[in-house]
Amino acid sequence: MSRIAEAAASSTRRRRRAARWAAATGGLATLLPALAQTPPAAPAAASAPAPARADGVQQMEAVVITANKRAEKQREVAGTVSVLDGADLERRGARDQEDVLKLAPGVQFNKGDISSNTITIRGIGTSTTNEGSGAQQGPTGQYLEDVPLASAQGKGIVWDPITFDLDRIEVLRGPQGVLFGSGSLGGAVRYLFNKPNLSQFEASVKGEYANASGGNGKFSEYAMLNAPLASGSAGIRVVVFDRRDPGYIDNLGTGNKDANEVHQTGGRVLVTVKPVNEVVATLVASTQETKQGDTFSVSPDKNKLEHTAPNDSTRKVQNDFYSLTVDWNFGPATLTSITGYWKNKTKDLIDDTELFASVGLVLPEVYRPQSSSDHATSQEIRIASNGGGPFSYVAGVFYQKSKSSFAGKQIDPSAAFGITDLVDLTSEGGGSEKAIFADTEYAFGNGWSAGVGARYYRTRTSGSQDGTVFGAPSAYTLPDGEDHGVTPKVTVKYRFGENLWYALASKGYRYGGVNGPTTFTPFKSDSLWNYETGVRLVPARGLQVDLTAFYLDWKDAQFTFFEMVNGLPSSSIGNVGKARSTGIEAALRYRVNEAFDFGAAFAYVNAKTTAEVQIPSGGPTSVTAPSGSRLPGTPKLQTALDGSYRFQGPWESSGRASATWTHVGDRVMFLGGNKPADAYDTVDAGVSFMRQNWTVAFGVANLGNEKGVLSITGAPAGVGSFAQYFLQRPRTYTMSLRYDY
Repeated sequence: MSRIAEAAASSTRRRRRAARWAAATGGLATLLPALAQTPPAAPAAASAPAPARADGVQQMEAVVITANKRAEKQREVAGTVSVLDGADLERRGARDQEDVLKLAPGVQFNKGDISSNTITIRGIGTSTTNEGSGAQQGPTGQYLEDVPLASAQGKGIVWDPITFDLDRIEVLRGPQGVLFGSGSLGGAVRYLFNKPNLSQFEASVKGEYANASGGNGKFSEYAMLNAPLASGSAGIRVVVFDRRDPGYIDNLGTGNKDANEVHQTGGRVLVTVKPVNEVVATLVASTQETKQGDTFSVSPDKNKLEHTAPNDSTRKVQNDFYSLTVDWNFGPATLTSITGYWKNKTKDLIDDTELFASVGLVLPEVYRPQSSSDHATSQEIRIASNGGGPFSYVAGVFYQKSKSSFAGKQIDPSAAFGITDLVDLTSEGGGSEKAIFADTEYAFGNGWSAGVGARYYRTRTSGSQDGTVFGAPSAYTLPDGEDHGVTPKVTVKYRFGENLWYALASKGYRYGGVNGPTTFTPFKSDSLWNYETGVRLVPARGLQVDLTAFYLDWKDAQFTFFEMVNGLPSSSIGNVGKARSTGIEAALRYRVNEAFDFGAAFAYVNAKTTAEVQIPSGGPTSVTAPSGSRLPGTPKLQTALDGSYRFQGPWESSGRASATWTHVGDRVMFLGGNKPADAYDTVDAGVSFMRQNWTVAFGVANLGNEKGVLSITGAPAGVGSFAQYFLQRPRTYTMSLRYDY
């Protein structure tokens, strides 16, 4: 510690070292102090079979969704909702969010290590990774069985969907503040499991082999058992899995090849009880443990699947989820109660040696052991009309309480600065959200209808921190943060034949809070207005065309930055004055005949600030993001094309071949405009054969073996140029064998 004190005596040397420390301790300085701050779709399997015409052309099915918390046809919803069918995703060989979300242009998956992915919809985001985004809630909400997976502290559960026995994923674009509450500024992603079949025994087993180009091969196993407990009135569905994703990145420092292997194990049990026709209760209990052998990032060359560190950056995440949903249909309406609880525990060892060296602090070894625990309990009670009249509605109350704790160190075994534990901090935080909401629609006749909705919310946050930063005490308790407001929604629809035009204005929000450690400066809840109009057209049998235009006006947009406190780097959350996102989305699906169908989707998004932003970086000077700076993580142009062909296979089997091409335009990964990422393309293809109860499938993802950059982390803007690149998965071959009983 004496050496640090001596260095502090010289203001010039102090500023230089402070800048270096800001870069080198960026990950921990963001996560720990910030934690104390508080903070074209495939058809759905559940839809009705498409009736065939004499000429072989089939009508498109009516997909029923619950995005508005009541059953509606997808193309009747005022807004854009992509439905990704779980069975179709499994046939495509989709393994995780990286494979799933690229099928929905306008939705950008920003890759990180496990539990650090972020999702950006329509450009609404100021950070592309949870590693470094502090106590901010993400701008995109994630929900499992209608239970929010976020908390006041930000991260919550970053759910990694297993497509095996998954019902569907609904991607809701635009703010969902009325029905889904905080953290859904840009939109929401809902994951829905297959439910128990109360009248029929079912079973499935699946084995899968995957091999990554330049890496290794791994086997995965999945199984499902569904059994009626009392015919028509009770049933249980059990799913278990042991999934291994092959590694493909070498750590030259440890000599470990293909070090970033992922091993995920877990399962879920769903029990449905239907004592009378009017009452249905479903209990969900799910658990999954995910282990990562080393980071998914490469450096310093984004074209080489390697990096150099004396330690593998290992991560372990345990996710537990429980929900109880009870529906009581009493004729004109259904009363629903949803009780949810989730817990997320992490244990990481992150190597920071490369980061230190990049700013001139060359040390033999610097690593960061850390652990966290987050959990939340929620309750929603709502009533929704069952249809049959001109007036439809949903109304309810919601409550969530969350808590979070974090403990971590940054260790220099050489004690080059006179101390071994450069950082040693613990923090705790919590928050609560209370809300009352309603959403209504009235049909006037002659095709016209209009709707209005609103949500009144009240949030509270708290936090504290204890420990040392470079030997100096760092302990404080934040004053409670409180906020409240109203998020309205207005819609107009006009139906003509099988077609629909709509206009929508809606608002979203997320938690505000208080910064530490000394100033206790509040940061505001940010809010966003969405103005949107679109048409859903059926110009011919078997053809659907969707066109949408939107204008998003973002006020007080939150972002995380570094500032110097007593000569040491600390993270804070600030508010950008204003930002805006405008764009166009288009989607087409055409079922040519019983054998062939194809789809196309396109999104143009222009997301940028509309005021100059000064971004303190922890260095000697701030970084200026001028008005018109692009928001990070979102391409202006994103497209997807896919086709599917059904044919008669060998040995009396039915065959299916499919191919998908996606394009992601260039992006910037930091608000200041630095760390750009080039555009990239991805081609996936697969073929499957089904005979009686057996299905065999072969697939290849990223056929061209493109090294597209999905996210970039590294030194804060203005401090250093060091970058860690998160790339899309290299060319990966898969083969699977499935048996359904």
